[in-house]
Amino acid sequence: MQCHQTHRSKISKGQKVVKGIPQFSIPLPKQIKQIKRTRLTTSAAISVIAALLISLFFSVGFYSNIQLKLSDYMYGGGAPLNNIAIVAIDDKSIQEIGRWPWDRGNFTALIGMLEQSKVIGFDVAFFEPSLEEADNRLAEAVAEAGNVVMPVEYTRFDVDRGRLIGKDIMEPIPQIKEAAAALGYINVITDKDGITRAANLDIEGSYEHFAYAVLKQYLRRPVEKDQRYLINFISKPGAYPRYPFSEVIDGKYSKEEFKDKIVLIGATAPDLHDEYFVPTSSGKAMPGVEIHANTIQQMIIGKSIKPAPDWLTILIIFVVAVAAGLMVSYLPIWLSTLLSAAIFTLYTFLAIIVFSTGTILNIVYVPATVIATYTLNMIYFYISEKKSRQKVLGAFEKYVSKEVIKHILDNPEKLKLGGEKRTITIFFSDIRGFTTISEKLTPEKLVHLLNEYLTEMTNIILKNNGVVDKYMGDAIMAFWNAPLDQPKHAERACRTALEMEKRLKELQKKWTKEGVPPLEIGIGLNTGPAVVGNMGSYDRFDYTAMGDTVNLGSRLEGLNKPYGTRIIISETTKKEIEKKPFLVRKLDRVMVKGKKEPIMIYELVSTKEDAKGWYSDVISHSESGLELYFKQKWSDAIKEFEKADKIREGGDPPSKAFIERCKHFRKEHPLKDWDGVWVMKTK
Repeated sequence: MQCHQTHRSKISKGQKVVKGIPQFSIPLPKQIKQIKRTRLTTSAAISVIAALLISLFFSVGFYSNIQLKLSDYMYGGGAPLNNIAIVAIDDKSIQEIGRWPWDRGNFTALIGMLEQSKVIGFDVAFFEPSLEEADNRLAEAVAEAGNVVMPVEYTRFDVDRGRLIGKDIMEPIPQIKEAAAALGYINVITDKDGITRAANLDIEGSYEHFAYAVLKQYLRRPVEKDQRYLINFISKPGAYPRYPFSEVIDGKYSKEEFKDKIVLIGATAPDLHDEYFVPTSSGKAMPGVEIHANTIQQMIIGKSIKPAPDWLTILIIFVVAVAAGLMVSYLPIWLSTLLSAAIFTLYTFLAIIVFSTGTILNIVYVPATVIATYTLNMIYFYISEKKSRQKVLGAFEKYVSKEVIKHILDNPEKLKLGGEKRTITIFFSDIRGFTTISEKLTPEKLVHLLNEYLTEMTNIILKNNGVVDKYMGDAIMAFWNAPLDQPKHAERACRTALEMEKRLKELQKKWTKEGVPPLEIGIGLNTGPAVVGNMGSYDRFDYTAMGDTVNLGSRLEGLNKPYGTRIIISETTKKEIEKKPFLVRKLDRVMVKGKKEPIMIYELVSTKEDAKGWYSDVISHSESGLELYFKQKWSDAIKEFEKADKIREGGDPPSKAFIERCKHFRKEHPLKDWDGVWVMKTK
């Protein structure tokens, strides 16, 4: 205490060094002002640089897809107008009326039931002639109604100075075209992410937009037109009242029901494929006819929505950047952090409120400005950017493969839940009888064996540029052609399977000497479309593949057991490697559990260079036997399978299986309509 008092007594005005105490711990008034001035100047420079960079990103459209996605959450919350109705071509109507397309007499009858409506809009193409009498009657009904809008569709567009020009039009047949009160194009144009957010009301061409044409008939006056007319979707799909087509023509609704209304007729049945994802979809696509209904309602209300002007967004970016910089410079870290979060939150609420007035504020770049300015200033104050980045990357590499890391770093917008549809080759492997083997080993030996096996098999997958999706006990799931394009992905997968089989034989010799029971594996390969991407929760997700292609690959792996094979591939994979150096045997036509259509399956035997001399003869006889089996020539088929079984060293398990099957059918004949399909009852 006394020492401390002594030091204090030696401090004088203007003194720069205090003996025994570091200079930064007791700065003098002049030094304090200099530190604050430097800190403020640097913070201002960082804030301006951040604002300039973010404004530049905004100007060139970086991350505009995220802005679209976030803005999507603001849509909804409205109610449909009671003067808009949809007559739905739904599943119920198709079941009752019959298979699509329908006889045009049904549409003639519908127009009669809608005679009290104000406008009738058909989102149904009549581009091809039907029976002449039916076409003429429909045209007469359209002409008599006098308020029917018929669709046209552009099949090609040109762009001239940012303006769309419609080309190559498809129109209704002449008599219907002439009878219609108006014609309008029904093209639904989606953004790059597959979401429909706007209607192009002012495409340069011979026709107006369908919704615009309908509304002109309804209001009998022009309405606002904009080439990109943002649609303020009122709710999720299904908000507008839908009247099943079959019920309307059957008279279940009175004509008064549609009096003075805009009635739109269009497909809502999923099998008719006239559905699109919109901001309010929540995973459920919206029929095109309902998109037109939303467009019409918005034009009736006269309340359009538009993005805020670019100059306003840039101004807000600079104001927010300067404010955030000042807070970080003058306030304690905890308080500046709290206020930065408050600005972020308040701006988000402001964007929601302003959206209700018809203006879309940018909700990516302004919050990003807060984050960027705050972060850059913190980096400057603590000089920790490099260390933080190394920690992040170091932690990231523990959970994601190097290929995926590189891909995500090159495409940071993909670091979110969701995926992309890609054609992949999926791989599944499983150890046969692993439960029995595990009962014979101690836990320590079992873990050692499994780790050694998985390591060896994984190395082969990675050597062939595959992505190991996951381990499921002793099973391995992997795939090729994602996240990066691999032109020979099916060939890589097949080589991997054969190399794994070869390596396993080498390991078995070693394990036999160690007293370990031999391991046998089954492998299934399938090629086809799948959704690949980050799946899981927002706190933890994995890069994985999912879909029917993946499920079938798993089923194929399980089919090895009844046939005694090691590697089974699908027909799609077989087609991919037809001109490659592989020996493949046609195995069977099966219906796997969970599928409604049969598939042809094949055994991947070996590469041609590794093929043993008897392989070709075995394949020839077994495939001949299979053809005879399909023709129900059981005895002849047995002879061919017996030849294959005799030629192969140690016997041919698939041939043995078919011999037993043929003997069974020879005693108990299959049904008359049997088509050779073997139905699998288990997975």
